This record gives sequence, structure tokens and C-alpha cells, in this order.
Amino acid sequence: MFIKKIKTISLLIVLLFVSVLTLAGCKDNNDDPGTNPGGSDNNVVTQVRNYNILEGTEHQTAVYVFTSNVEGPKVAIVGGIHGDEVAGWKTALLLIEKVDYYHGTVMIIPQAYIKADNMINRYPGYTASNGAKYNRALDLNRNFPGKADGTETEKIAYAISQEVENFDADYIIDLHESRRSVTDPNPLLGDLLIYGNVKSSIFCEEITYEFNKNYKLPGEVSFGTDQDAPGGAFNQYFGEKFPKKVVFTVETNRQLTEARRIEQQSQLLSIFFETIWSE
Repeated sequence: MFIKKIKTISLLIVLLFVSVLTLAGCKDNNDDPGTNPGGSDNNVVTQVRNYNILEGTEHQTAVYVFTSNVEGPKVAIVGGIHGDEVAGWKTALLLIEKVDYYHGTVMIIPQAYIKADNMINRYPGYTASNGAKYNRALDLNRNFPGKADGTETEKIAYAISQEVENFDADYIIDLHESRRSVTDPNPLLGDLLIYGNVKSSIFCEEITYEFNKNYKLPGEVSFGTDQDAPGGAFNQYFGEKFPKKVVFTVETNRQLTEARRIEQQSQLLSIFFETIWSE
């Protein structure tokens, strides 16, 4: 009888141990934060649609629209307005690889001025080193909203403007870079988020605060905010046209390595998405 009781107790212990292992093995993979590099909910499923604008011309470029099964705002992101500002359009190209990441609907035009991007010039024919003078008429970011029957850059600006306006986004972003920091003795626009209207200013302050607190590396300049977009810029046009929408420009500093600038742009956008998806 005593031996029988021992066998019964042993069997119960084995069954209990197996049950614990079974429960542990049934853990939902969604509990693992490392399974999705974007940090998004693994239940996100996204439909992707892509098409071309300026089709049949040398300026033909792709538009990507990500529509998620998870509710969220509409976001439009444009990169590559200036071809030599490579971290902007290379970051935008990385964004189109994040399929099951987005909430709501996100439209991305990664290479707005694809001819300039392929040449890695501000615009075709221009480099700062060859003594060429700045030509406003050739600068895509001085010609928004453009004209359907205008110059080369006006036609490109018009096509992009139409896509962004028709998409009717809640948040409108363009990705840029500057040759120097805003803190340089001869300052430019690097290390800034440039907001397009009053509504966008506080939002940009929140993003830069989060970046400077958690992502800025030792020795780097802290990101700041400003409202300094020139006339005809993407930021200036959309900020004024849509005063109730959030419009801003990312300006990284080309004195940093390309890899770090792409990382900064990606980190700022990650903060942006985490912010709007938690509202």
C-alpha cells in the first residue's frame, strides 16, 4: 500500500511538471518584443499598393500606400526632394520595407526628384564644388505647389503636391539634410525639425525632447526646432495650406557620417510614429 501511494504521488508530480512545460510552450509569440523590429503590434496586417507618378518621363517615381488593419491617422512622407541629401531619401527607402509596421494609412514618396537622387546632386547639373551658382528655378524645393504646364521642377512639384493634397493626410513630413548644423559658426539648418505652422510647433518640441533624452549620442548637437522654410518649399506650402495639420521637415547634419544620419532620421520617425499611435 505504501509503495502504491508513492507511485501515485510520483505520477501526480510528473503530470504537474508536464502541464507547466506545456503552458510555457504555449506562450504567444506576440509577447516577444524582439519579433518585430519596428516595435509594432504583431497583429498588424498591411495592404501595400504602389504606383508611379510622372509616368513615361525621366522623372517617373514610385508612390507607396500602406493601409493597416489597425486604426490610426493618415501620414504622408516625402524624401528625395534634394538629391544630395542622401540620408533623407535612403531613410524613406528603408520605410517602404516596413510592411506590417504601420497603423492607419501611410503614403511614402521616397524619391521625389529621382533624377537628382540618382546623380546625388541638389538638382541635375549642380554641385557645390564646381562653382555652379544657385538657381532657384532649378531647385525643386522652391517651386511648390508647382504647375502642370510649367518648368521641369514645377511639373515635378505639381505632381507631388497633387498626390499629397488628394491623400489628405493628418501629418505631412519631408526628409532633408543640411551641410552644417544650426549651431555652426556659419549656421545652416542641420539638427533641426522645421515646423510648418503653429499647430506643428509643440508637436516638434515633443519629438526633439524625446530624441535628445534617449537617442542623442555623446558629443552630438541636440536637435532643436524652428520655423524657417523658404518660400516655395514643400514645408512652407503645406504648412500654410493646412494650418490645422501637423507639417514638419527633418534636417539632419551632413557633418555626421551617412550611417549616423540615416539612424537619426529613422529614430526621429520611430518617435513620431510611437507618439501618434499612442494618442
